Amino acid sequence: MKLRNRLAFFTISFFGILFSITIAIIYFLFRNWALQNEQNNLNKTALVAAVYYLEQDEQSHTEHENVTNELRRLISRQNIAVYNSRDEVAYGRMTGDINISAAVLERIRKDHSYFLELDDYFYFGIYYKDNQGDFVVVIRESSYDFRQHLHGLLYILISVFAVSLLCIFIFARYMGKWAYRPILEFTEKIKQQDSAGLSHPVHLERSYEELDALVDTYNTFINTISQTFTIQKNFIDYVSHELRTPLTAMLGTLEVTGSRPRNEQEYQEAFRKLVACTYSLESTIDNMLILSGARTRLEFQPLHIDEIIWNCVTAAMDIHKAQIHVDIQVKDPALLRFNGNMVLLELAVNNIIENALKYSDYRDVSVKIYLKDDKVTVSITDSGIGIAEEDIRKVTQNFYRGANVSKITGKGIGLSLSSIIFKLHHIDMGIRSSGDGTCVEIVFP
Repeated sequence: MKLRNRLAFFTISFFGILFSITIAIIYFLFRNWALQNEQNNLNKTALVAAVYYLEQDEQSHTEHENVTNELRRLISRQNIAVYNSRDEVAYGRMTGDINISAAVLERIRKDHSYFLELDDYFYFGIYYKDNQGDFVVVIRESSYDFRQHLHGLLYILISVFAVSLLCIFIFARYMGKWAYRPILEFTEKIKQQDSAGLSHPVHLERSYEELDALVDTYNTFINTISQTFTIQKNFIDYVSHELRTPLTAMLGTLEVTGSRPRNEQEYQEAFRKLVACTYSLESTIDNMLILSGARTRLEFQPLHIDEIIWNCVTAAMDIHKAQIHVDIQVKDPALLRFNGNMVLLELAVNNIIENALKYSDYRDVSVKIYLKDDKVTVSITDSGIGIAEEDIRKVTQNFYRGANVSKITGKGIGLSLSSIIFKLHHIDMGIRSSGDGTCVEIVFP
């Protein structure tokens, strides 16, 4: 069953039960009220009948005429019976009514009044003491009009119940369709997306708070998948390029060396090239294993940002004998804590420091850790050849190298690999450059 149909069904069921209970309460309350009102009227009529028959000797002619007119207005004498102490009808014309038994008369004398409801009549009796003796006055009234009124009320309530349920059903269907429309729109937009469109978030023209939360969660999930696809593609490009380059060099060296006899010096040179290509392959395979998680599990754990920086700076200074100035302006150690993968982050920061040294001819490099907009930021600044403005957006692409670095050896992998690792950690990387150097800013979340 569709959601909107379930919504309509649950709404009808809820209001159906609620209306049924309400109608039952209204009907029984009204019936009890009407029955009580009927008893009061019959009690009044019985008193008038008692005065008419038993107090005539104590009334003036005018008073008796008034009582007679009132009695005629209220009830027919055919429905009145006044019983004496011997249970005989002393006054009134209601004789031979089998519903008025000795037990009923005794009940009236005991309780002083008694109401009896039967299918066709209402009976009401009172115990009346007079100077002539003790009497029981019993009157009856047809219950036809009373029951017709109750049936009419019941028909009205049932009609209102049916019409109300129909209106609620139509309204629930409309509201279900209206509430379900954003979900249908969301579903259609998801169906229209393919792997090429995963980078585009879903936006709805009409929505509500709960669905907005679902859309935001979906967009976050899709963004994560899109980043994973991008990382996977970059990884494959990186592997293809990095493996092909040394293998091609090795094959070329072997083919050239084997094309004719060589002297010992030429063989030594060929051997040196093969060793260099082998080291290059080993480095590539190490990076592949790191990125794939085989060398290090891609698990995040608490670490310190300053520790990563010091590890990278110390290694670079030992290898290149260069001067790297470190300025840590963040004094609160708690701000320097971060959940990440130590091996990957050191690889990413090492690539940036290596580039800073290489493209500045190993002149001094400065590293600064500070707060920017309440976020820990690491800047790595060199005084090298810089990056052309048109190249800044492209330097993080796989194998891209600026036009001004053609004379410097490189593969166009470092910044690309660093960018991939930072995206895995939700770290932002920004690049600013001029003719006298480059500054790379790493902003931690």
